[in-house]
Amino acid sequence: MSHPTRRDLLKIGAASVFSLGAGLESHPDLHEQILQLASEFEAKRRDRFSKVQNPTDLSVLQSELRQSFLKLLKGLPSRSGSVPVKQTGEIPGDDYSIKKVVYESFPGYHVTALLYVPNRLKGPAPAMISPSGHTHIGKAYQEHQILHGNLAKRGFIVLAYDPVGQAERSQFWNADQRKTKYNLGCGEHAVLGNALELLGTNLARYRIWDGIRGLDYLASLPEVDQKRMGCAGHSGGGTLTAYLTALDSRISASAICGYITTLPKRMGNRIQEDPSSDPEQDIFGMVSHGIDHSGLLAMCAPRPTLIGASVKDFFPIEGTRNSYAEAKHLYEAAGHGDRISMVEAPFRHSLSQPLREAIYGWFSRWLANETNPDISEKPIKEIPLKDLQVCKDGQVQVTFQSRHLFDVALDEFRKTPESAKKTLSQAIHLNIGSADPYIPDVTDKNPKPKSWVICINGNETPDWRESKEFIETLNRAGHGLIFLDPRGVGNRRVKLAVKGRDYSDPISSVEANLAYNAFLVGETLVGMRTADVIAAVRQIMKRNQPEKVILCGRKDSGLIALMAASIEPMISGVAVEEIPQSFMSLLSESAQPLNAASIVPGLLADFGDIPEILDTVSPRKTLISKTSVKLNPKSAGSVRIENHKFSTNPNLIMDWLKS
Repeated sequence: MSHPTRRDLLKIGAASVFSLGAGLESHPDLHEQILQLASEFEAKRRDRFSKVQNPTDLSVLQSELRQSFLKLLKGLPSRSGSVPVKQTGEIPGDDYSIKKVVYESFPGYHVTALLYVPNRLKGPAPAMISPSGHTHIGKAYQEHQILHGNLAKRGFIVLAYDPVGQAERSQFWNADQRKTKYNLGCGEHAVLGNALELLGTNLARYRIWDGIRGLDYLASLPEVDQKRMGCAGHSGGGTLTAYLTALDSRISASAICGYITTLPKRMGNRIQEDPSSDPEQDIFGMVSHGIDHSGLLAMCAPRPTLIGASVKDFFPIEGTRNSYAEAKHLYEAAGHGDRISMVEAPFRHSLSQPLREAIYGWFSRWLANETNPDISEKPIKEIPLKDLQVCKDGQVQVTFQSRHLFDVALDEFRKTPESAKKTLSQAIHLNIGSADPYIPDVTDKNPKPKSWVICINGNETPDWRESKEFIETLNRAGHGLIFLDPRGVGNRRVKLAVKGRDYSDPISSVEANLAYNAFLVGETLVGMRTADVIAAVRQIMKRNQPEKVILCGRKDSGLIALMAASIEPMISGVAVEEIPQSFMSLLSESAQPLNAASIVPGLLADFGDIPEILDTVSPRKTLISKTSVKLNPKSAGSVRIENHKFSTNPNLIMDWLKS
């Protein structure tokens, strides 16, 4: 069965404004609509890559990709001298020693690492940097210890480090309880990444910078041959290996494991197979700007690159094979088809022995210049976690009082020269032309209502139609009620679920993954749902010509209501409940996490915060309940703040409507 094109989707959206539910079963859901956009972008990218026929073509493509990638990352930080490093201990061994080190990628911001140094070096040696994958113990994970120990036995110096939010680098550590508020891996990454997006930056940028400064440290060591530095990682470490190799030419060879696929295929299976949130893997515009995983590989060419894949991985193997084929074509166009290779292991997501042995052979060939290396794995005695801890207390924030990543990001944000502001429509990527509104129910108790009150449903609260007292109170007062389901909400929810998680859980959920998929194609769920609301309002105004249209929303739908009221002047007022008091407040260690579905990348940099949105609604009136917002003078006179919910105390909204 063929999928509808984007033009078809627009026609469907335009025709469905006053649909009362007919045909919903065959209507493409939000997940399908986003995947269709991804498919269209992918087709254009594949066509662009297929036209590369020689080294000059490749060089042009690489320049385009690098500029686009750096733009999406909002550039990289500036270096500030040599890397400050402290050694906190050492574990001697027969073949190599392990030095426990902590280095600063930003002043006062610490990275924990283990430096494996072979005992019998005869001169400058090849060196490896190896970012850990998503495990709560990071560099101490057994598969990592085996890999790094075997590389050290073969004469490689290895710097294995903990990415932020993992192992000894928790950003939400409770020292008394000795645990994080979330989890050491995807949980902390979700909270960090979503908030950083609001600043116009992203978690990937800071994770990449940790690696670049790690390379700076490696290159400074007299025993390291700077011309023979490599990078290897699996899963989240594979992500970082791909990013680092694409951006840092000092990496002469790499092994990217458990990551490479195609993003549209990954977008298609993530909710069902691996719903854990990883904002660093979902860089805004990565698909719509024609990069994808094969674009990262293109930026690596013609440096030797090994792709390690598990056939049963949640990173779809079909996508891995497709990206490898595309990269192989680019390497051959450069005249170096032998410098890219792929190895498959018949396992689930893991850095299994076949992949590890392929890594030994790859780096022995390309960095140690061995023509027939022995790749058989040597036994490595696992070292207990406590013996590998770099920090005395097991956490950089406790032992070294390391700065929080939010503080680092906010410091950069405040020092960045302010650029020209965007309109809110531009900031949220609003596209009314692609709106797809759906109004499942309209009350008909008042043929000529005083005003239409549009109750926008969200995924973080019950359906408005369950608020019986609220409905009866407004009906008695002569107001017309409309219940609106934007895309992915109410009857239009995507029919998928994440086991053990609420549909809109901010750490891992269907809703969060839909939002990350939207990010990849350059969209936001906020923008898409705001477009649906505005399109519905315009149809209602055209058909009914009411004197007033009032929007109501709670939590996630409250933000949508506020955005729509800000943009559409025909909206007379807006009543919202339990919205965030500000987006900036989310950049705090104590803040509650916000689902990516309510995040707009760059909103704080491009437009402003909740008070600035309220300013654009003013002088139209706004009711805010169960949220304390610090108002600007411009909107102070038009905003009423109540301590109780108007949804359960409808006299509050009745009194407000009369004012």
